[in-house]
Amino acid sequence: MSVLFAFLDSWAAVATAIGELVQYGWRFFRNLCLPKAVLAARVLAAESQLAVCQERLESQGVRRHRFSESFRWLWILLSGGWEDWARYARLMQPATVKRWHEWGFRLFWRWKSRRRGRPAIARQLRALILQMSQENRLWGAERIRDTIALLGFPKLDVETVRKYMVGGGAFRQRSSTWLSFLRNHLQVSWAIDFFTVTTVGFGRLYVFVVLEHGRRRVVHWATTAHPTLAWVLQQLREATPFGRQPRFLFRDNDRIYGQGVAEFLKSCQMEEVRTA
Repeated sequence: MSVLFAFLDSWAAVATAIGELVQYGWRFFRNLCLPKAVLAARVLAAESQLAVCQERLESQGVRRHRFSESFRWLWILLSGGWEDWARYARLMQPATVKRWHEWGFRLFWRWKSRRRGRPAIARQLRALILQMSQENRLWGAERIRDTIALLGFPKLDVETVRKYMVGGGAFRQRSSTWLSFLRNHLQVSWAIDFFTVTTVGFGRLYVFVVLEHGRRRVVHWATTAHPTLAWVLQQLREATPFGRQPRFLFRDNDRIYGQGVAEFLKSCQMEEVRTA
């Protein structure tokens, strides 16, 4: 019961903060419609009263103020979109607002990371994989996957099937073919990939990187907020001028590449190697 009350209290605090933020937004848009003289008078009245309150608090020895969650979020938004915000931070130091921004980033990434990995498969399907691996010791993960697909279940990944086999597939032998390929062609292999960067305003930028495996250096990189196939092809043209193409280009199965990247690499006499 205590857990339920704690959950309800947390949601009540979130609802209160959202309601106060909506009120801040309503005041902002309402002030946009006011005449400049009325707005200037309101600002003067607010600043004069703020100065009196600040002097009274300092005279009483109060140096640290308690701010609500909505007040913190308001200043996080202001610091992200207003260049002169630090000049008007009267009740707190600019470093305090920056710490609030870091706190907002932590909440943002906690929300982004709330679910990790692939979704779990049904308990019935896990039990079936375990049973088939127990009754058919000579069957590998590939055969169990194909047999399950014939029974009408969705086709699973081999690693997912191997995870729920007896012993977690610990008795399988790893092939050294892939490692040998990397060692033999390291000097003529490049790789492309994407990673994301979160901006100050909690936006997302996509960074495209071209890496040279032999020297372990970045050949080319570029950023965009909206990656497309045409944009990726243009980056590949800039990264691989005439006479500077690798023999092999490693990439994953990101859907943005589509068939266009494969056709481009083939036209440039580069071999495509998919890693996942």
